[in-house]
Amino acid sequence: MGNMRSEDSIRVDGHINGDLISKEKIIIGANGHIGGTLNGAEITVEGFVNGNIVSSGLLQVSAAAKISGNIYAKEIAIEKGAEMNGKVNVGEDVDIPGVNSSSTSKGLKTNVNLRFNKNKGDQGHDKFGKAAW
Repeated sequence: MGNMRSEDSIRVDGHINGDLISKEKIIIGANGHIGGTLNGAEITVEGFVNGNIVSSGLLQVSAAAKISGNIYAKEIAIEKGAEMNGKVNVGEDVDIPGVNSSSTSKGLKTNVNLRFNKNKGDQGHDKFGKAAW
């Protein structure tokens, strides 16, 4: 439980109860369950999000995604089959809300493993950044 801020990209393939804020990309994998706000430059949702999504760039929503919360994004791509429940605000003229760590989470179990790579030269580094959950 708790919020995370990162200068780098974040990938989640587990259960998180808290807000995720990144200056780069946030990816919620097919097994990802988030109870909190996502705030990033680019966001991809393949799993479940119970909270608002704020993207200053592109939001990609896969066919398997389930989102319950308001969406604010400059651009959006939604695959057929995705489920979204909330207000959707998309476009170049949309006011992107500032970072706010108040979460709409509803008590999801936290079950994560953190992996931090020391630098981009590490063999274990992947394209998703320094933190992968």
